[in-house]
This record gives sequence, structure tokens and C-alpha cells, in this order.
Amino acid sequence: MRVTRCTLMSRAQTPLRLANAACHSTSGALLQVLANGASLEDIVPTTEVILATRALVQNGFSDDEVMSGYRVGTAYWCEIWASAVDEYCPDPQLSVRVASYGTSLALGWLEKVIGQVVADYRDEAARMSREGSVARAAYVRMVLAETDGDLDTATVSKDLRYDLTGRHVAFVLNRHADSRDDTPLDPIALSLAIGTTASAPLIVRVDLDTTLCWVPTDEIRALRVPNAPVLIGRGRPARGLDGFRRSYREASEAVRVARLAGRAAATVTRFDDVEIVALCSNDAAFCEAFVRDKLGLFAEDTDEAHGLRATLGNYFASNCNFRATAVRLGVHHNTVRYRLERIGPLLGRSPEQNRLHLELALHLADGLGLFADAGIAADSHS
Repeated sequence: MRVTRCTLMSRAQTPLRLANAACHSTSGALLQVLANGASLEDIVPTTEVILATRALVQNGFSDDEVMSGYRVGTAYWCEIWASAVDEYCPDPQLSVRVASYGTSLALGWLEKVIGQVVADYRDEAARMSREGSVARAAYVRMVLAETDGDLDTATVSKDLRYDLTGRHVAFVLNRHADSRDDTPLDPIALSLAIGTTASAPLIVRVDLDTTLCWVPTDEIRALRVPNAPVLIGRGRPARGLDGFRRSYREASEAVRVARLAGRAAATVTRFDDVEIVALCSNDAAFCEAFVRDKLGLFAEDTDEAHGLRATLGNYFASNCNFRATAVRLGVHHNTVRYRLERIGPLLGRSPEQNRLHLELALHLADGLGLFADAGIAADSHS
């Protein structure tokens, strides 16, 4: 598929041209009011004034700059009016009245319409932000989906204003299921990124409940996780455009596992810690059935079953050494022997038989939070 460059913003007009357009529209509106003898109560911004304001917004002028421009322009218009009165109205008494009338009208016009101009400015800015966010998200989705090599890394980097040639770490932020807050997740992503590296991140809002974030870094410092109603999945550092995609896929899988496991809000789940769980849990029901089948009678939510699972997991982690297992658990090694003797009959075989399946079942039970004692602590993922 041939990919054409996505233009995120139209080419900017020159500031002088925009300023001239705004001045002409404002002067025309004031002259029309003067010619028609309209009262201040009847004054509204003309279509030309509104379009001029929108053009300023679309080309990056701030609201302070736009409002300052209107104020300076109105003051200058008053000076021109006073000069014209001096030139064409020789009667002193009449000239004072005419000058006062024109100045009062201009200042009244400014006071009357500036509120509406501000409102229109903000409406236009909000519209552009929404459309820009949608276009940016669509472009990023295209970049993530395109895998046939047609994309030019330099072009994509320029379009996104983010260097894709280095190494990145992706984060996927997903609003927690228990949250009743619909605040955008972008500020949370920015806070997370700032705590990670000094480099500028790429933040993309996919929808109200999902935001993506890429941080250009080769090494993640200790994360400062915002206290917010959000689950965060973290991919591994990877280089270039392929790494951009791969780290995102890993972060997506990590946050999917976090949702399946019912993890608490403000939890960061690293793909490194849940890779096997992610690979095995695309069919969550089948995965749980595997766990319960392999664990047999000690796949129960009781204190005894919890102790047996903890003992067996640490026994495998200690390379099936009784004393090393006892040290890890903080118990006597005979206690370990007793518990393992209890496990054999419950399994119907020695724990060492089919060790791979049994160890995998324990890992999946923990990663998916299938039992009350399961689940990986949030601080182990940061």
C-alpha cells in the first residue's frame, strides 16, 4: 500500500496578511455602524470579524495576542478618527462632539464585541484541538498498522514531531474500570513521561478512556506513578519504527493483563513481568481452565491452598531445594517437607512430574489474580 503524507495542519498564512484581514474587517464593521447610525445595543460582530478571528486561531495566535490586537487596533482607529475630525471639521464645538462620538462608539464596540470574540476564539480553538487530536490518532494508528515497509521514518518523524530513529518506551494508559471520572488522561501521561526522562514524549489520545505515550529513552528511571484512576502498561525499550510498534504492542498486552487480573488503579504493569501470562491469556477462560486442571485440588481460595501454592512456587524457584525454600519462606525445612508431602496426594503425582505445566499454572494464577492471594504488587512493576 502506498502511503501518502498526512498533513496535520494547513500551511500557515503570513502574520501580516492575517493582521491586515482582521484590521479591514474591524474597520469595515465600525464604518458600517457609523454610516447606519446604529446604537451600541444593536452591535454584533460581523461575519468578516468572526472569520478573521478564526483565521488567527487557525494560524497559531494565542487568545492574549488576538485580544491585544483588537485593543491596539481600536486605539489606533480612534487616533485616525480624531485626525480626520481635525482635518474635515473646522468648527471647534462640533469637532469635539464628533470626535467624542466616534471614540465612544469605537470603545463601546470593543467592549460589546470582545466577549463574543473571545468566546468564538475559544470555540474555534476547541474545535481545532478535537480535529487535530482525531487526525493525529488516526495517523498514529496507520503507522502502527502499516508493516510492509512503505513508510519513510524521516517523514513520519516530521509529521508527528517525534524522532522515530532512536529508542523508545511505550506506555498505554487505560481508565480503571471502577473510575467515575472522565478527565482526559493526557496530563497523566505527561506527568508519567516527565518523571521518566527529560526528552519530549509523544502523547496521543485514542479515545476518552485510552491514551498512548512514547518516551524517547534508552533506560527507564524509577517511575513516579500519578495517583490517578488509571491502569498503565509499559513496553520494553526498542529502536526505530519497528521498535515504536513493538513497544506499543507490549504495553497494550501488559495493560490487558492488568485488566484481566483486576489490578488496582495507579498500577504500572511491565510487559517483562507478564510476558508469559500475555502469551497464554488471549483466551482467558481457556487459560483459567488450564490453571485449575493442573493445580487440581489445591486450586482453591483457602488459607491452606494459599500456603501450599506459595510453598510449591518457592520450591521450584529454589531449584527444588528444601532448605533454600525454607529460607525464602522463613520456615523450618521440615515444614517445607510436610507441605510438599501434602501436595503430592492432592495432585495425584509428585510435584516434580510435569513440572513445566505445574510451574506455568502457578505463574498464570498469580499473573491473572485468580485467587485472593494472587497478584503482583504494584511497586514491583514500577
